[in-house]
Amino acid sequence: MFNMSLGIRVNHMTKPLLCVAAALVLSACSSHSMETTETPSAKPVERASATSKPKGWDSDNIFLGRWQGNSTAGRAVLEVLTVAPKRVRWGNAANGICDSDYSVEQLPWGRNGRFPDQLVPPSQPSDLVYAVVRLTLQPRPCNTGVAVIQLARPLDDSDSLQVVTYDAKGEMRGNYPGLTELPGG
Repeated sequence: MFNMSLGIRVNHMTKPLLCVAAALVLSACSSHSMETTETPSAKPVERASATSKPKGWDSDNIFLGRWQGNSTAGRAVLEVLTVAPKRVRWGNAANGICDSDYSVEQLPWGRNGRFPDQLVPPSQPSDLVYAVVRLTLQPRPCNTGVAVIQLARPLDDSDSLQVVTYDAKGEMRGNYPGLTELPGG
């Protein structure tokens, strides 16, 4: 199913085991309490000359696919988010379409059910871990002003994706929880 740059092929049977192992490793490696762990905030966008992507990004990647916006804002602004190996696309005629190449920044995994700029952080401790990436649109922000799109995907068996968008100054533009993966991604 996905390859998080470890060269491991994961299917529906091994994914839960890897999620548990990842949570245990993260817990054991933490040098301080998960409750006090700060998450990286958005920073102003620095344009890269190339559209760098991690090794293996274009195959077996948990972020690639088509994602349906389900919240009111998600339906109105994103509609369907398509993350392809070389392009990202979302939007509609009413609110603007963004179709762009991108570079990838992998953020530390979101532990304790948290990730940067989460709309509603968990109120109770959680074992849920998120894989988090930020895609910097290349060669420039979209006409809508979005320069970076953050994707956070829980490492469980759900088919959900959390999306946060930022402008070129690193200011949050939108927060879209609970996108669901469309069949045939």
